[in-house]
Amino acid sequence: MRKVFEPVAIAVICLAAVAASLWLDLATTGAERAAASTEQATTTAVPGLLLAVAAVVVLVHRPGDAVGRLLGVVACWWTLDGTLYGWVPFSLARDLPGTDLGYWFVARMGAFLLSGLVLLLLLYPTGRLLGGRWRTVAMVVACASLALPVMLLLAPDPVVFSAGEPVGSTELVDLPVSDATAATALRVAQLLTFGSVIGAVAMVWVRHRHADARERTQLKWLLWAGIMCVLVVLAGATLSVGGTVTTVLLGLAVAALAVSVSVGLLRPGLGDVDALVAWTLTTAAVAGVVVVVDLAVLAAGTTLLGEQLDERDVTLVVLVLAVVVYSPLRTWLGGLVRRALLGRRGDRYGAVSALAARLETTGTVDEQLPALAGAFAETFKVGHVRVEVVAPDGGVLSASHGTAPVEVQEIDIAYQGERVGRLVLPAQGFRSKLSQRDQGLLVDLVRQAAVAVRARLLATELQESRERLVLGREDDRRRIRRDLHDGLGPALGGVALRLQAAGNAIDDDPDRARELVALARTEIGEALDDVRRLVHDLRPPALDDLGLEAAVRQQADRVRPEVDVEVEAEGTTGLPAAVEVAAYRIVAESLTNVVRHAGASRARVRLLAGTSALEVEVADDGRGIGPDVTAGVGLLSLRERAEELGGRCEVVCPASGGTTVRAVLPYGAARDETGRVPVPGRTIP
Repeated sequence: MRKVFEPVAIAVICLAAVAASLWLDLATTGAERAAASTEQATTTAVPGLLLAVAAVVVLVHRPGDAVGRLLGVVACWWTLDGTLYGWVPFSLARDLPGTDLGYWFVARMGAFLLSGLVLLLLLYPTGRLLGGRWRTVAMVVACASLALPVMLLLAPDPVVFSAGEPVGSTELVDLPVSDATAATALRVAQLLTFGSVIGAVAMVWVRHRHADARERTQLKWLLWAGIMCVLVVLAGATLSVGGTVTTVLLGLAVAALAVSVSVGLLRPGLGDVDALVAWTLTTAAVAGVVVVVDLAVLAAGTTLLGEQLDERDVTLVVLVLAVVVYSPLRTWLGGLVRRALLGRRGDRYGAVSALAARLETTGTVDEQLPALAGAFAETFKVGHVRVEVVAPDGGVLSASHGTAPVEVQEIDIAYQGERVGRLVLPAQGFRSKLSQRDQGLLVDLVRQAAVAVRARLLATELQESRERLVLGREDDRRRIRRDLHDGLGPALGGVALRLQAAGNAIDDDPDRARELVALARTEIGEALDDVRRLVHDLRPPALDDLGLEAAVRQQADRVRPEVDVEVEAEGTTGLPAAVEVAAYRIVAESLTNVVRHAGASRARVRLLAGTSALEVEVADDGRGIGPDVTAGVGLLSLRERAEELGGRCEVVCPASGGTTVRAVLPYGAARDETGRVPVPGRTIP
């Protein structure tokens, strides 16, 4: 019941007050209002009704909310002030009771509305004052806002009403001070109360610095309302108008405050408030420039042409200037303001193309990372950006732009589902809040950066792989040369010398000759073993003698005493020699790892050859590879053997347990659009 009572009570009181104001305006003549030095009461009460709508909406969705209650109190106070403002001339003309009370409330109590505004700034959006040392400051500001209302209650009538009051005395007490002293005290109270508004705005800034993302967005809505109020005041002061125009401007300011507070409390993410602030500032600036240009042209025309410009000509000149000046100026100034406030996040295509152009002019990843950090900082107008990229060896490369803040937010950079890096942005500040449109731009930039970084990493990795291949080839040549020069060459030379000695001794010492021949035969056998070893290192003989499938089964037979190995092969005949060697080495290395490290009881080897690639899979039921285990030489060699042929190799540990090595070895077919090598027919599950 209480949840419904508060919004209903506020609505009833404010509607009744506005209805009473309207009736009083209709029942009072202009002469009666002039005699009481008042104007229409409805125009005074309507802004309070706008605040009442905001209060009712907030309290319906958030019962008991302190800010909603404060809005309700201010709304009731405002509409009541309007009603009494209309009662004064009505009752004064008819000599009704309550005239003095109504005039006293209007003259002395209206200033409390300013205190309500200050309190709203101090409590919004949480309904609580700031904690810690700032609570004391907030309480001082709140007390200072009461200085003028309290002084108006106590000041003598001659100080409050310079032209005299139309009714009896409105003094509550008789101060034992002179009117001059009271006037000085009133001016000091004015300074304190108006200064409290500045203090309340400063407290909003302090709250913004300590707020989370949601509160910062809520405070931006309040900022927009404040900008609207300031623009309305400037418009009223510049145009020097009154009556209906002033009422409309005041209603516009109060409506902006009511809407912004309601949206900020209930749905702060309803729209792009940053864009709204930028649009408001841009429109106001353009309108001001257009007015200045119109006034300057009209002044110059009046000076040159005198009275030749009639009202029709002036209207035509103003319309032409508005059309000619407003549109291009608004476009240019709007882009300038938005770029100054929020960077280039509004120009999605320009930001992406600028990043692409910047990346094209850089070379290595070490040069690209600072360019990426600078591009993100320029696009989103933030003071700090750090870009981190995972290197092929598992390390992290990073580059920063600006000074790192205390709180940051992290965004992963992914490429085809694989995390390749991380983007670090400030967590505080209004520029750090990313709208849905900003998040879309960020996704585009991150995707562009991921592609560039991934391509550069792959190019670097390819170059390093080529260097390793060249070094490995030269190492193999050096080893073969050393084996031939230091092993096989001297052995064959020794055999030649022994056979020569045996030939010389065959007539004189046949036994010695036979002994030398036997030694030569032994050395020739050892030399043949060296030759077989060299040949095996170059290409396993089993591939030529048995074929790939049989050679793999032979490898499985060698480890079968320790592990039960199942071999399945399909279409493995007629494969290129390089593919056969890579597949054989991958299977042999994988089975060796199974025996040495996996602790498995079963293993499965599957070879499936398609029209363009050979898929190799070795799976076991062992303990798997721990996440903290660093890849060794064996696992790296598996990957390098596949990449030498333009393929790929991955080692995974499925949830069911064990380790699975999968490799794809292409032999001449084009890859598809995803970069994967197609294998027609049945695939390995």
